[in-house]
Formats: sequence, structure tokens, C-alpha cells
Amino acid sequence: MRLLAPINWDTELIPPLSQIKADIQIFGVLPTSMMGSGMSGPDIPQMTTQQAREYINMAHYADLTFNYLLNAPCMNNMEWHQDIHRELLQHLEWLSDAEVDSVTVAIPYLLELVKSQFPHLKVEVSPIAHVNSVARAKFFESLGADSIILDSNVNRDFRLLKAIRDAVSCELGVLTNSLCLYQCPFEYYHNCTMGHATQNHNPLNGFYMDYCVLHCASSRLSDTSQLIKARWIRPEDIHIYEEIGIDFFKIGGRAMPTEWIINATAAYSSRQYWGNLYDILIGLTPKITHTNPALPGTQTTTPDSPPTIHIDNQGLEGFIDFFKEQDCLSGCGSCDYCQRIAGNVVQLDRDEARGYVSALSRQLDDLTNSRMFTVEVHK
Repeated sequence: MRLLAPINWDTELIPPLSQIKADIQIFGVLPTSMMGSGMSGPDIPQMTTQQAREYINMAHYADLTFNYLLNAPCMNNMEWHQDIHRELLQHLEWLSDAEVDSVTVAIPYLLELVKSQFPHLKVEVSPIAHVNSVARAKFFESLGADSIILDSNVNRDFRLLKAIRDAVSCELGVLTNSLCLYQCPFEYYHNCTMGHATQNHNPLNGFYMDYCVLHCASSRLSDTSQLIKARWIRPEDIHIYEEIGIDFFKIGGRAMPTEWIINATAAYSSRQYWGNLYDILIGLTPKITHTNPALPGTQTTTPDSPPTIHIDNQGLEGFIDFFKEQDCLSGCGSCDYCQRIAGNVVQLDRDEARGYVSALSRQLDDLTNSRMFTVEVHK
């Protein structure tokens, strides 16, 4: 089994990850760069390039390979600016000198750029590129992709997964533990906000609002079937994907504590997890707590503590078989399968959830009526 495990730059991660009985590649990124990444900067510690280089060396010494993320979906056209383009090339030179084993991209141009000028670097296509069809997979392979992590929305479309596997020869991977809403309407916008928040040329210096997560957290707590519809993969079901020909499995969670990362990676490597499946899934918590000197009028608030969610993993045994025939893309909403499963395996204090959703709704109201920005409301 080959796993991609997240890092939070804690050196205490390396020894236990290196001892897991699997082919482990770790992945990470500096808090900010001219390219940005798929996660907001405030969630990860500040790191210098020298510290990152030392961390990569430690990983290699422990027989772990290293993947560096360059997976923001947009560079705000700055890649065409001469000075920024030079900085981009310098950053790639640094990655090459630091001996990273591969990079992950979402922008087709970056894939071609790396393959043209740094051909020794392997390039992986991010789920943020939304490779969700045979045509897209063949396109990215034609640009030189060594591997593709497929759009998480297709994780349970087994006919499509098999068709993509048959159509390309590059390696294919899936993201195992995302709790993003199935076919989330905020996904593209959310990826862009996160990407821009991690780019050092962005005029807001990393500031962002978790508007998208406010919505999706509210949806999951108001309708617990969304917790089941999300395209996570149980450790016990990994073999189904291997039988199709999926080559590797990515575990999200770069913002999580060290113990959590070790626990999640161990669960997938052992192909089983006893207890609360939610413990190894990525459930984003909204953050409206950032300050920004560039916008002195902006007010900040902190949401209440989220309610405790429990998903009985043992109660999900065999639940994936339903999706081997079901066409969710054209038929989601026509059955109540996920609703029934949620009723059986999800435990949640409803009063606590309603209170939290109310707090999220108040914050959304503050954003949409502009109170958050202390500006005059249009009437």
C-alpha cells in the first residue's frame, strides 16, 4: 500500500510515520509563496526555507519521500508578470536543490513549466484540478503528469473510476478523508480563497473570511445525511479501490495535530479503524478570527465550539456496496439511502447542533449585510 501522509512540520512526526508498514510519502508546503497552496496560511506554522530543507533531509534519512504542494488553483495572473515569473523559477530551483521528490500542481501551465525546465521532478495533479472524467485525465497525462489525484466527487463512481484507470497509464490516487459536501457549490470559490490567502503577492497579506466553511458546516449539522454523502473512504474499503487499479491514497490534514496525523495514517495503513470514523476525517471548522491591517474597518468574531459528532464506523460495514450501481451524479436526492445510513450511524446532540448553526447563521448575516465590515449598508 502507498499512502500520502500530511505534515505540519513537526519533526516528531517523522519517526512514527517511518515505522508504519506502508510505502509512505509525506507532503507539505511553506506557509506562503508566490504560488500558494490549497490551504490557508494561518493554519500552519511559520517556516524558513532552511528549516524546510532540513525537514526534507530528515524525511529522506528516514526513507520517506517528500511531495511539495504548489496547488493553488489560480495565481491571479501573476505568473505572467516578469518579476513574479522570475521568483517562480527561483522557487522551483530551491525545490530542486532541496531534493523534493515531486510537486503537486492544479494549474496546467505549472505542470508544463515544471516538465519543461525541471524534468527530473515528478509532477502530481491535485484534486483541486477537478479531474473527474476520462477526457480530463487524458489531457493532464498528455501534459506530462506522472500521477493524478482524482476529484473527490468521483470517489464512489466506480464505473467512472474504472474507465479512467483503463484510459491512462499514469498513476492514479484518491483523497480518502474529506468531509467536503458532495458536489459542493462553494468548492471552486473556496479553493480560490485558500489559494490567494497563501500567496505572498496577495495585497491582503493572507487575510480571508471562511464564508464557504460557514455554509458547509451549517449544511452538515442541519442535514446529517451530508456527513454520509461526503466522499470519504473507510480504511476497510481501500481494497475495493485497489482492485480497480488505484495506485495510492492521500490522507488530508496538514492543519491537524501530530497525534491526529499519526492516528489517521495508521488507520489507513492497517485497513481498519475501530470507533468514531469522524476522528480521522477532515471536518473544517469556520474561522472568522483573523485581523488585517490593510482593512482597519473589518471586525472579527469567534464561532462557538462545534458540537461533537460521532460516526459509528463498524455500523458502516458494507455500506459502500450500494454505490457500485447507484448513479449519484444524476440521481442524488431520488433515494434516501444516505439519510437512512445517517440515522443509523451518526450521533449528534441536536440542541447543541441547532445552537451552533444559529451562531454560524449570525456570522453569515454579518457578512452578507456588510456589518462585518462596518460600512454603510445599501438600502
